[in-house]
Amino acid sequence: MNLNEAFSLFIQDNFSRGNSDETLYYYNYNIPPFIDFCNSKKIFEVENISSKIFDEYKAHLLLSNPNTKKITLQTYSRAVKVFINWLNDSNLVTDVGTLKLIKAETRNIVPLSDAEVEILLNSFDNSFFGIRNKLVCLLMVDSGLRRGEIVTLLRDNINFINHTMLVIGKGNKERLVPFGLETQKYMKKFINISNPYDNHLLQNKNGEPITRNTIKCFFQDLKIDTGIKRIYPHLLRHTFATNYIYYGGDVESLRILLGHTSITMTQKYVHLAAQQRILNQKYNSHIDKLLNKYDNNAVCF
Repeated sequence: MNLNEAFSLFIQDNFSRGNSDETLYYYNYNIPPFIDFCNSKKIFEVENISSKIFDEYKAHLLLSNPNTKKITLQTYSRAVKVFINWLNDSNLVTDVGTLKLIKAETRNIVPLSDAEVEILLNSFDNSFFGIRNKLVCLLMVDSGLRRGEIVTLLRDNINFINHTMLVIGKGNKERLVPFGLETQKYMKKFINISNPYDNHLLQNKNGEPITRNTIKCFFQDLKIDTGIKRIYPHLLRHTFATNYIYYGGDVESLRILLGHTSITMTQKYVHLAAQQRILNQKYNSHIDKLLNKYDNNAVCF
C-alpha cells in the first residue's frame, strides 16, 4: 500500500471515531508534507516507513525552518508520529521503533495585561470587519474559546437570555460557556449586518463561515495595529483563564469552561495567576531600602 492510500484510510478512521473537524484539519495540514518528503526520498510504500525516516524528517523541518520556534516544529512532527504509530498499530508496517519528538523550548506564557486588553479591544473600527474581528477577540478573552470553536459556533446555540452558548470542543464534546454583556452587544451587532441565512455566527463579507486561517491572518495585522508583538489567538484564551483564577475562580470550574479533559492541563493557570499577582503588586526591594539607608546616612568629608 502506498502512503497516500494509507493516509486516506487514516483520515477515514479518525472521522469514523468521531474526532473533531479541528483534529482532522490538524492531520490534513501536517501529514501530507511528510508524505511529500518521503516521496522525494523515493519512499512510496508504507512498509518502508521507520523511525529512521521520521528522524530524517525532523532534521528536514529544523533545517528548512530555521526561524520557526521548535515548539511549532514539534507540533508538526507530532501529527506525523500519530500517523506512523497508526500504521504500526494497523499492522501496515512492522515495528517502527521508538519515535521521539523534536525537543522544544519551554514557552513562557505572559498573558495580556488589563492595559493591553484595552489597547486590543480599542483597536477596531465600526466596519463589518472591525465588528466581526472584535467579536472574535471577545469570544477568546471573555469566554476562553479556541480558534476552532469560534469558527463552528452557531447562532442557534446562543442563549441571549441566560448569556450562555453551546460550544463544540475537541472530540466533538459539547459544553456550555457563559459570555458577558460586551460580547453579547457585539454578537447582536454582527448578526444584524451578516448573512441571516447561514447559521454560523462568524462570517466573511460574502456570507460564508470564516476559517481558522481567517483568524490567523487578521491576528498578524493586530501585531501592527496594537503594537503587541507577542499576540496570537491562543494567548487570549490564556489571558481569560489566568484572569479567571486571579479573580477567585476555582480550577475545576475553569477546567469545565475550557473543555479540558484533565485538570493537570488547567493547573498551569494557578501559576500564571500567581505570576500576574506578583507583577501587579508593587515590588518592595530590600536592596533599594538598604542602599537608601546608607545614602541617607552618608557623611561628607
